[in-house]
Amino acid sequence: MPPPIVLPRAPAPAYGWQRNSLTFAVVLALLLGLLLPTTAVLLYDGQKTRATAMEDLKRDLSRATEVMALSLAEPVWQVSPDLADPMVKAQMDDPRFVSVQVVEPASSAPFLSQQRAGEQGDSDLVLSQTRPIQRDGREIAKLTVRMSAAPLLQAKQAEVWRTVWRSVLTLTLSLALMLWVLQRYVMRPMTELTGSAEALAAGRLDQPLRVAGADEIARVGVAMERMRQALLSAFEALRQHNVNLEETVAQRTAELTTSNAELSEALETLQKAQRELVESEKLASLGRLVAGVAHELNTPLGNALTVVSALDDRYKQLEAMLSGSVQMRRSTLEELARDTRRGQDILQRNVQKAADLVRDFKQVAIDQTADLRRDFDLAKVVEDVLVMVEPSFKHTPFVIDTELHHGLMMNSYPGALGQVLTNLLMNALLHGFDSAAQGHVKVYCAPLDDEQVELSVTDDGRGMDESVRRRIFDPFFTTKLGTGGSGLGMHIVHSIVTNVLGGQIEVRSSPGEGTQMLMRLPLNAPQRARGEPA
Repeated sequence: MPPPIVLPRAPAPAYGWQRNSLTFAVVLALLLGLLLPTTAVLLYDGQKTRATAMEDLKRDLSRATEVMALSLAEPVWQVSPDLADPMVKAQMDDPRFVSVQVVEPASSAPFLSQQRAGEQGDSDLVLSQTRPIQRDGREIAKLTVRMSAAPLLQAKQAEVWRTVWRSVLTLTLSLALMLWVLQRYVMRPMTELTGSAEALAAGRLDQPLRVAGADEIARVGVAMERMRQALLSAFEALRQHNVNLEETVAQRTAELTTSNAELSEALETLQKAQRELVESEKLASLGRLVAGVAHELNTPLGNALTVVSALDDRYKQLEAMLSGSVQMRRSTLEELARDTRRGQDILQRNVQKAADLVRDFKQVAIDQTADLRRDFDLAKVVEDVLVMVEPSFKHTPFVIDTELHHGLMMNSYPGALGQVLTNLLMNALLHGFDSAAQGHVKVYCAPLDDEQVELSVTDDGRGMDESVRRRIFDPFFTTKLGTGGSGLGMHIVHSIVTNVLGGQIEVRSSPGEGTQMLMRLPLNAPQRARGEPA
């Protein structure tokens, strides 16, 4: 490595009077720190001096007037201005006295009057007091004395100006000394340090830092020199490392490409599995409906089969009587007619019930598989779904109650709504009433406003704690893990309510107090884009 080349540094400015320089900041701080307090003190002192001078003047004026009134009583009584004049002149030697005037009551001309020549300054500084001159309890004249505080204030002002000049001289000398010290011990080392830092910033790492002294600035310079040497070592190590960097980067890029392909394939597989689980969950929901309908069809079809068998026996008896092998009697014919009518009624009712079940299941199955949008009565769709779900509740101690407002016409997706309601009811049966001896589920629908309806499924089962309630709509979350639950039922419910039906669903539950699934659905579901999956 070549020896370091020491570059000459630019000379520092004499006193660094730039506006953003440290010298400017120090000078400004010194000036503001001394001038502002000094000015404030002088202003306050001036006001205080003026107030004190006026108070002293008022006190001295009262005393002097009283003394002069007693002293001038005899000269005025004897009508001797020559005797009074020395007394007044003695008082006028005080520069504060402006004028002294003695006036007799019976005379228009003053008995004695003396006034100081020249301007007396501000009239606000002049005070006047009039006092009677008495002899033997009788007023013989009036004494008026005027005094001014201007001489005292002028003396105070002169003293203040002397103090100001002394302060200015002290400040100038202090400032010069501070600037010299600042330039010698702060500005010059900092300028050298700045030049070295700029060289480091420019990438000239071969230029060593040399800052004389042992103060804080010198320690900063030593630290920067250590940093320069550390940077040189780091750059040398970096240059050595760059020799194999391209090969390492190529190898890591190949590994990342392979990993990315594997992750993409795994993600695609996971998404496909999730879609299949969602479809299987929907088909499982429809399968439960099929099982319930098949179970319900057993009763009316079994009754119809029994009636048909009985009628077949009766018709065989009629054929035997008609063939002559059995004697035909009127009572037998009447009994046969009654049995035939009664069997026809039973057969009609059971076949009609089976037809209604098939019709309701057909409508629900078409809605859930085709997912068509149409106009429907909300209460009618809820009743059709309950017909499909009630077989699952038939042989249990749990009862479904309804409070439905008819006439709530909606333009939405009845199949999706039926799947939501089926999942909520089956979820209440499997989870809400787990290990319960009895329970009730209430399905309620009513108008919320002109554009929304409210649909709720409420059970009085075991409820759930806050940790379960917060995660109930998460995919693959179930409290029946390992017992057949996929954890997608409530996730599908939330997706259908928010994405397909355009509504909101809220879960209200607490342990031991049951669960309420509250949905707010628009009367007109939002339009879905063509080809968008449910």
